Amino acid sequence: MRTTSKILRYGWRYQTPHASLVRSFTSTTLNRQAQSQTDLAKIFDDQAYFDAFNNSSSYKLPFSFSKQETGLFKNESLTSPSGLIKFSKQSLEDAKLLVAEMLNNKTDKGKIDYIKKLDQLSDTLCRVIDVAEFIRIVHPSSNWTNAAQQTHEILFEYMNQLNTNVELYTNLIEVLNDQSITSQLTEEEIKVGEYLKQDFERSGIHMDPETRNNFVAITQEISLLGSHFNNEINNLDSHWCAITMKDFESIENPQIKRELLSFQSKYNGKKFGKEYYVPLVARLPYSILTKCKSSELRRKIWVALHNASSDSISILDRFVSYRALLSKMLGYKSYAHYQLEHKMAKSPENVMAFLKNIQQSLRDSSVLNELKLLNEFRDEKVEYKNNDSLIDSIKPWDRDLLLSRMQRDKQQDIAVQTKISEYFSVGTVIAGLSKLFESLYNVSFVSEVTLPGEVWENNKVRKLKVVDNENSKTLGYLYLDFWSQKVMPSHFTIVCSRRLHSWENEGKYRNTVQLDGDYQLPIVSLVCNFRDSFQKGPTLLSLDQVDTIFHEMGHAMHSMIGRTELHNLSGTRCATDFVEIPSVLMESFSKDLRVLTKVGRHYQSGEPIPQGLLQQAHHDKNTLSACETFMQSKMATLDQKLHSAEMVDKLATGLDEADSTEVYHSVESDLKVFADMWSTWHGKFPHLFSYGAVYYSYLLDRAIAEKLWQGLFEKNPWSKEAGTKYKDSVLKWGGTKDPWLCLADALDIEELKEGNSNAMELIGKNASL
Repeated sequence: MRTTSKILRYGWRYQTPHASLVRSFTSTTLNRQAQSQTDLAKIFDDQAYFDAFNNSSSYKLPFSFSKQETGLFKNESLTSPSGLIKFSKQSLEDAKLLVAEMLNNKTDKGKIDYIKKLDQLSDTLCRVIDVAEFIRIVHPSSNWTNAAQQTHEILFEYMNQLNTNVELYTNLIEVLNDQSITSQLTEEEIKVGEYLKQDFERSGIHMDPETRNNFVAITQEISLLGSHFNNEINNLDSHWCAITMKDFESIENPQIKRELLSFQSKYNGKKFGKEYYVPLVARLPYSILTKCKSSELRRKIWVALHNASSDSISILDRFVSYRALLSKMLGYKSYAHYQLEHKMAKSPENVMAFLKNIQQSLRDSSVLNELKLLNEFRDEKVEYKNNDSLIDSIKPWDRDLLLSRMQRDKQQDIAVQTKISEYFSVGTVIAGLSKLFESLYNVSFVSEVTLPGEVWENNKVRKLKVVDNENSKTLGYLYLDFWSQKVMPSHFTIVCSRRLHSWENEGKYRNTVQLDGDYQLPIVSLVCNFRDSFQKGPTLLSLDQVDTIFHEMGHAMHSMIGRTELHNLSGTRCATDFVEIPSVLMESFSKDLRVLTKVGRHYQSGEPIPQGLLQQAHHDKNTLSACETFMQSKMATLDQKLHSAEMVDKLATGLDEADSTEVYHSVESDLKVFADMWSTWHGKFPHLFSYGAVYYSYLLDRAIAEKLWQGLFEKNPWSKEAGTKYKDSVLKWGGTKDPWLCLADALDIEELKEGNSNAMELIGKNASL
């Protein structure tokens, strides 16, 4: 058991330079459950206020002017990079001890506890892997990131051993097949048991030893290829694009010409005749795309920018081929069939039907309207005979030029957006979200002081306690860093909620988490890369950035409210094509004027945002949103095609490797809108690896979120009744309940319970996305 040192309390505090602020923070203020919206906003918007707050409850030991030391996320093992390595090794020891106990205990009690102990085993390892992955991606120190990489290497081999441990699998089968045992288990325990059984079987556990060894080797190779693919994505075969003298002379803008000429002396490759060389970095290529009239020049630049490196394409072809082989070894028609078997969509046929439905709906209405609008900004408007001719006439390298002209034509919109940002500081948005969640779920945020070592950036990271106001219980903790130098907007689950078992309180296992009774409290971090303006005042956000915070907070609340008995089904640990629904639904709130007018407050005067200002901005905000959604549907289609039965059949005929470029160009040719028949942009698309055969889930979840919004919140986005129904139907279950049953209950649509092709059609029907 972890023991926490008591902090001795004295009747004095060390006074910081902001003493007047410090005195305003009484212990009552710090511990109260309802924190004022103003105080909450100032924690994020006023650096001096935050610094004073963070020093306000530093109870000092005699002759000490430092706070109590702790580790990252209050895990006392994580005080240093070497501590992370030690933590991983200790957790590995705990895992091995747990496995030995499970395999040696053949009693009925051992069988009854078996699934709970498998779940504990998973949690023990995930607590290390999840925090190490967070450190690897977010932490500013190379020493920490190197330690995180070592942690991965320490645990990776052991995880593979567990996934192919025949004795663990056999014991699980015996438990699940013994009615005298299952009759004493909860539905959640049985579901986790089935879930883990599927994991074992999908790892080739039932194969003969030689075949299983080959399977494991292929799985490891795919993992390595995925890592290489992600590392290669931003590379190019050449960082220069050659253009002709004629191309150069077609540039009307003298500033672009001068800038281009200044780069010629830096080109160190082979030169041919009177060519010029455009660097594919910085702003110059984008200036050409948005300002130059020559279609041929823009085509060359666009293709060069969108080409992936040949290594990236080769890696992609290889892991697609290996995935096809892996699925065949497991007895599936394709990797897509393998991936979708236990997802909401259930089959690639259902996915393709859903995508075609969405594409048809978008193409025949919103997409055409947007293309017609773009056509108005050509130098000479194209007279098109029909819709197909219009679609064919607008090339992908035309988009940036026409869009920039459209935006230039609406310069007042830029001023409007700038004005709007004054009403949406980071603190204002967080305080507004607390107010919204209090209205919907009776849940609110309370700022908490962080101890030295608890966070990775002392002056940036804010900590919030998430409180259930009904019973004043802590649901979990949020660590928010909106000013990261390393990370695009992301959310990370560091610790999942689950109930600790009786044997864990006996001192056998190290407990490194914070508890609420017998439950370990979830810890979630949201990290964004907004502009750091601490020296000039609060960070002011665009409406798109407001959307981002609402989106990521949707994930966070799923983790907080989805409190389950077992780790494997907690919060966001649910079907991949269900997990984005809470976050996407939150974007409907962030786009609703009835929400924004209550959230938005001027960062200086505190005045609420005028509704007319928001209406003006929303009128033109999503200029090409339908086209963007259509493009996303094209990549989801490509994802399905690359992992299809057709790909398995092609490779079975003797083809050495998949030809992803051929498939990409075929999909682009079929779906047409901004069709790309020239570049290898698919090699720069990371989701082809990370979401293999499941990228459609973004669109499915948007369609589902739209239905939830219409069915529950459209009349009143602040409705307590609607919020309670959504919380009780969807959020609180985590992954313990079939997603289709959750949706059927939330929307009162019985037909959804079947989760079949008809359910998919109901969700996709009339979806505007």
